[in-house]
Amino acid sequence: MPLKIKTFDVALFIAPIIFMVTSVAVIYSLVFQTTDESLAYKQGIIAMIGMALMAITCFADYRFFKSTSWMFYLLGMALLIIANVAGRVAGGAQSWLSLGFFQLQPSELSKVFLIFSLSAFFSNKIGQLRWKDIFISVLILTPMLGLILTEPDFGSGLVVVFIYLVLLFSTKPSKSKMVMIIGLVGAISMIILLSSMNIAPFKSLLRDYQRERIVTFFQPDLDPYGSGYNVRQAQISVGSGGLLGKGLGRGSQSQLQFLPEPHTDFIFAGISESFGFLGAGIFLILYFYLILRILSIAFVAQENFGMLVCLGAAAMFIFQVLINIGMNLGLAPITGITLPFLSYGGTSLIISLFMIGIVQSIFIRHKKISF
Repeated sequence: MPLKIKTFDVALFIAPIIFMVTSVAVIYSLVFQTTDESLAYKQGIIAMIGMALMAITCFADYRFFKSTSWMFYLLGMALLIIANVAGRVAGGAQSWLSLGFFQLQPSELSKVFLIFSLSAFFSNKIGQLRWKDIFISVLILTPMLGLILTEPDFGSGLVVVFIYLVLLFSTKPSKSKMVMIIGLVGAISMIILLSSMNIAPFKSLLRDYQRERIVTFFQPDLDPYGSGYNVRQAQISVGSGGLLGKGLGRGSQSQLQFLPEPHTDFIFAGISESFGFLGAGIFLILYFYLILRILSIAFVAQENFGMLVCLGAAAMFIFQVLINIGMNLGLAPITGITLPFLSYGGTSLIISLFMIGIVQSIFIRHKKISF
C-alpha cells in the first residue's frame, strides 16, 4: 500500500472533483423551482457513487480487464440488444434500460467495453499490423456499432468510431495501410454527407431528424425557430455571459428557459452564461490538463494494453469535449453527446469516473513493482 500511494496521481482526481462540484451547482441553478429541481440532488448522489467506484478501481489491477475483455464485450452486446428490443425511448432513441432507481444507458458502457476489447486485441499487434488484423478489428467494432446506430444513437456511434481509429493508428500501421484507412474514412464521411443532402441511393441511411441537424449545421439560419432554435439559443447564452458571467441563477437565457436542455446537451452554454468567457476558458484548460495527464500516463504504462487503454480513454474524452462544446458554439452538428463530468447523466458520469480509476490504476503500476 505505501508503494501504491507513492505513485498515486492526485491531480488526476482533483480535476473530476472540480468538474462534479461545478456540475451540481450549475444544474441546481438551471433547474431551480422547476419540475426538474431534483436533478441536482440526483447528480450529487451519482457523483458520490462514481467517486467510490473510482477509488475502488484505482487500487484494482487493470490487467484483469485484458484477460476478461471478451466477457465484457459480450455483456455490452447483450445490453445493447435488450435496449433495442425493450429499452425506454427518450430523445428519439431507444437507448435506456429502466432499473427502477436508475436509468442505464448501454451505449455508454459499450464505449469502455470496446476500449478493453480493442486494446487487448491490438496490444500484441503494435508495429506488425496485418490486413487480417484490421479485418478482425472491424469485426469487433461492427456489431457493437451497428446496435448503437440501430437505437439510433448517432452521437455514441461517432464516439466509438473515433476510439477505434485512435487505437488502430496507435498500432503504427504502414503508410500504405494508413492511406487506405484515411481514404475509407473519407469515403464514409462523403456518403453521410450525401445522405444528409437526401441524394439517392444514400438518403435512407439517416433519419429525418438526423438529416435536419446536419443541414442546420451548414445552414444555421435556414429554420431559426425550428431545427436551428437550439443552437441559436445556446450561442446567445454563451455570448450573454460576457467576460465574467452573470453569476449562478442569474442568466436570462437559462433562467427564462429559452435555453433547451440546459443540464445535458447545452450545459456548457449555461456555464458560459454563469461564469463568462473567463470561467468557460478555465474549464477548457482543466479539460486540456486532464487529457494531457492521461496521455502522459499512456507513455509511461508498463505494457501495451495499459498504454492503449489510456489512449482510448483520452480519445473518448477528447471527442466528447470537442463535439459537445462545438454543438454549443454552432461549430458541430447536434448529436446528443454529453460533456464529461459536467452534463447530467448517471451512466455517463459513472463511466467517466470509472475510466479515471482505470487510468489511475495504470499509473500506480507503471513502475516495475510487485503488489
